[in-house]
Amino acid sequence: MKKKYWPIVLLPIFLIFTTFYIKFTYGLFESNKTYTTSTPVARWSVKVNDDTLSGDTSSFTIDRVNWSTSTNVKEGKAAPGSSGYFDIEIDPSGADTSVRYDITFDFSVFEDTSFTLDRVIEIDDKPIVRSGEYTYSGIINLEDIEDGDTDTIRVYVLWPNVEENNASDTEISKSQNGIFRIPTEVSITQHFDGETITPYVEDDDD
Repeated sequence: MKKKYWPIVLLPIFLIFTTFYIKFTYGLFESNKTYTTSTPVARWSVKVNDDTLSGDTSSFTIDRVNWSTSTNVKEGKAAPGSSGYFDIEIDPSGADTSVRYDITFDFSVFEDTSFTLDRVIEIDDKPIVRSGEYTYSGIINLEDIEDGDTDTIRVYVLWPNVEENNASDTEISKSQNGIFRIPTEVSITQHFDGETITPYVEDDDD
């Protein structure tokens, strides 16, 4: 008679053990679960003068300057006494975030001449900051990108006629056939709310 009661006594113990094991196993499964998300990554495509950037930085050479007309210089060419400008267009229409651009010019080839950067503006009067000796920076907000806005940066240059630099000026004119070539780098980064651009401060000795 006593043997008949053993299953009844063992059943609650078995149920308790089974429930604990199932919970323990489920806990291990939960702790090792890998979650996935369907949220798309923001696109990152920006054009500079109609060329899509490869990566975050693009290096190119400015070789088309709109020089002022002079009776002493062939049209489209430059010589001491000339002034002119060129444009750089930033088109962020392929981006899904606000962007910051930094444009840096390399004037090292003109160190022994009087060639100089006159001023840099955004043609629609949008803010642009001089953030380095030859670097100019701006921000294009996502709202403006969604509206299809682009930023066109106009760079004015001068080549004063300075007697002391005649020899160097002549060599520059010969080597470049009257066409100035200015190495330029444009860097594009994501802009976050609250970030600001720090203006460049020249040393007292400059």
